Amino acid sequence: MCMWCERYGEGFERWYLNPANYARRLYKIRKEEIDAAGAESNPQAAGGMLGVGQEFLEARDRGDMETVERLRKAAHDFSWTIHFGQVITLEEVHQVLEFMYPIGLMTCACRRSMRGLPDNENFTCIGMGPGMYKWERWSDTYRGGLSFLKPDEAKEVIDSLSLRGLVHCLYTFGTPYLGGLCNCDYPDCGGLRTILDMDVRVVWKGHYIAEVDTGLCNGCALCPKRCQFKALSFSPSALKAYIDPMKCFGCGLCRNVCKVNAIRMVDRATLPTVANVW
Repeated sequence: MCMWCERYGEGFERWYLNPANYARRLYKIRKEEIDAAGAESNPQAAGGMLGVGQEFLEARDRGDMETVERLRKAAHDFSWTIHFGQVITLEEVHQVLEFMYPIGLMTCACRRSMRGLPDNENFTCIGMGPGMYKWERWSDTYRGGLSFLKPDEAKEVIDSLSLRGLVHCLYTFGTPYLGGLCNCDYPDCGGLRTILDMDVRVVWKGHYIAEVDTGLCNGCALCPKRCQFKALSFSPSALKAYIDPMKCFGCGLCRNVCKVNAIRMVDRATLPTVANVW
């Protein structure tokens, strides 16, 4: 169990399956919440990917690891209070979409800035909860418009994004309140870049690990191309795929393209070596 389930699960198997964590009061921000977070925790304020600035990069480049670790801790503390994500599987996305309301399809700020994608090609993010009614306050976040979806419509969108190879991550906007279902890839996504390039844990690994049954693996080599986290490799001599459990984020994208069902998702908690590797 991750620390977020311990803190905010309230009896649910996963903290992100607790409906209370989607019910932030956005129309009347409580003063103590603002004081604790140091900001209103709105999507635009959270968009700079979490306090990793020039000082961090310069310290890393000159090998000043004491400063790097100090700034890394500060970035962790900031992100875990304001805006961080956790990877979930396609099945878990479907569960969340059953009880989350409202659901809005919107453009992705990361792809807008990294790729310069025009809005009409960039509807890859799902917003959830009362924040969907705050477009008049956070207009830039909803640039390109917003389409409200029924759960079944949202599932169809998510399924198509999964086929494209995008990782599903739930994001907080003022922890523990979840308001965004991002569909990410590297290097477009600021969250994935921050953890993979800088080792600043703003995206937590999921509750599952992918495992390959080498007896079933037919050597098609489709799955390594799907992994955003460099956890999958392929041996040309053995004609088998292999997964590094220490690197696996448990997104399940590799499993989703395996035509012989050689990859399965295993609960992280059942594997002592990685049970606490988040």
